[in-house]
Amino acid sequence: AGEGGNSFIPALRQAANVAALPGIVGASLAMPDVHSGYGFCIGNVAAFDMNDPNAVISPGGVGFDINCGVRLIRTNLTEKDVDFETREKLADALANHIPVGVGVDGVIPCTEEDLDDILMNGVDWAIRQGYAWEEDKEHCEENGRMDTADSNCVSKKAKRRGLKQLGTLGGGNHYAEIQVVEEIYHPQAAETMGI
Repeated sequence: AGEGGNSFIPALRQAANVAALPGIVGASLAMPDVHSGYGFCIGNVAAFDMNDPNAVISPGGVGFDINCGVRLIRTNLTEKDVDFETREKLADALANHIPVGVGVDGVIPCTEEDLDDILMNGVDWAIRQGYAWEEDKEHCEENGRMDTADSNCVSKKAKRRGLKQLGTLGGGNHYAEIQVVEEIYHPQAAETMGI
């Protein structure tokens, strides 16, 4: 099969192009869900040196998927604890309890006032509502809240579109999965995440 129906090879080219951008720190990485995007491939991760005057800043590099993120939730389960039957039950539970897909409404009731509160206070809103624990803040970027957040910078149209999405996985290339850590490449990062 050629490249026509496959976005993997074009995505690898895009990841290679990102590796050649000025100011890149280290490497251009392609995550397991990599597929072609606009500038960066979707699933491409790269950092750029803000102190390098030639470094690029490209919030539109990946198109409009900005803030689609990878989140890790560590459990106390071992691979031995999760036999085939348990895996099937876990997969069914994820599918039954996480709304996903374009046009699917979220399970968290939300008013426009709630959304402003969420945009301004982040995880603190989720903690107050019982959707998160206080210790979750320790594992979120900026402790789950950006000090510079201003809900007035988000258009009313965008807020209306987002109201029904709260509590969904979203549509497109968004998914939840269960994985096993087989090898640790960065012991300090693993210790920080409790792995």
